[in-house]
Amino acid sequence: MKRFVSEALPRVLPPAEYEKLLAEPQKVGFDVRGVEYAIAGVRFADPPSPSGMPEFVVLLKGNFNADSLLALAKLGLGTQNLQSRQETYGSKTLEIVNVEKLMSSEPKEGEERKPSPYPEMAAAALDANTLVLGVPAYVRATIDAAGGGQGQLRPALVNLATHDPQALWSLSAELPPSLPEYFKKLGIPANAEIDNMIGWFKQVSFSNGMDALNFTIRAAVGADSAEHASALSGIVNMGIKAAQSAAEADVARKKLKPRESEQARMALSALRTFTNRTEGNTLLLGVSVPQRTVAAIVLKEFVKKPAPAATRRGARRRAPRRK
Repeated sequence: MKRFVSEALPRVLPPAEYEKLLAEPQKVGFDVRGVEYAIAGVRFADPPSPSGMPEFVVLLKGNFNADSLLALAKLGLGTQNLQSRQETYGSKTLEIVNVEKLMSSEPKEGEERKPSPYPEMAAAALDANTLVLGVPAYVRATIDAAGGGQGQLRPALVNLATHDPQALWSLSAELPPSLPEYFKKLGIPANAEIDNMIGWFKQVSFSNGMDALNFTIRAAVGADSAEHASALSGIVNMGIKAAQSAAEADVARKKLKPRESEQARMALSALRTFTNRTEGNTLLLGVSVPQRTVAAIVLKEFVKKPAPAATRRGARRRAPRRK
C-alpha cells in the first residue's frame, strides 16, 4: 500500500487529483501514506450463509495508532446513538457493531425491509499499529492465525501470492473442487471436457506490479500436474497468437477513427510483451504496459471536455437593419 500510494499513483494521476486523494482522509487525521500494507480476505462459509454472501476480513498495518482509530470510530457511532458491544477473544478485545441498526431505514411503501447480509461487524487492534475488521467469525480466525494457530493459509497459496516481487497488489485464491457446480448455478451449460479441464486448476493468483518504466500484470496458475500446466500453456499460446493477428489487422486498417487506431496500437504493443512459461506445475503469464501510456489514459479521464455552446431558447433574434 505504501509503495502504491507514494510511488505508483504520483506517476499516473494529475498532481491536483493526487493531492485531493491525500487530503480527504487527512480531514479525520488519517494519512494513507502511512499504511504499509492492506490485506483483504474472502471465504465462503460451509454451510453457506443464509444470504449466500462470502465472509470477509480486512487488515491494515501502518504508522497509525490502532486503538485511537477504534476509539474515534466508537465516538462516531455514539453521535448516531449507536453503541458497540465488547467481546473478549483470547487476549484481544473485539468491538462488535449491529449493522442492522446502523443501516436501518424505513422501506418505501409496498417494499419489505431487506435484511443485511452481514448482521454484525467486528473490529480489533491486532497490535499497536495493526487494525482488523470484518465478519466476527473471520476476525476471530485472523486473531488465531496471527498467533500461529489455526486459520493460516496453506504454504502453496502463500508461495503463489508472493511470486511477483514487484507486485503493488495481488489477488490469490484456492479454488474449491466444486467450482464447476458454481458455474452451473450461474447458468453456464455443463460440458464434461471443460469441467474436467477446470479440475486441473488448484490455485490462481493475479498481480499488478511496477518496474522502472512499466506497469506489469502477472498471473500464476497452480495446476494439479506439470503435464496439465504445459497443456494450459499451449492453449493460452494459441489464444494470444490469434489476438495478436487480430490486433495487427486492426492496426493495418485505414478507416479506423483516431481513437480506435490508437487503442489497436496499444493492444498490439502490450500483446508483443506477453510472456508464457511453466515452472513445474505452475503456469506463469505476464504482460507489460509503459507507465507513460497508463498516465495518458488516466489524464484523458480527468480532462473535462468543453461543454458544447448551447443556444438559448427564446433568445431574441436581431432584426435586420433597415436601410
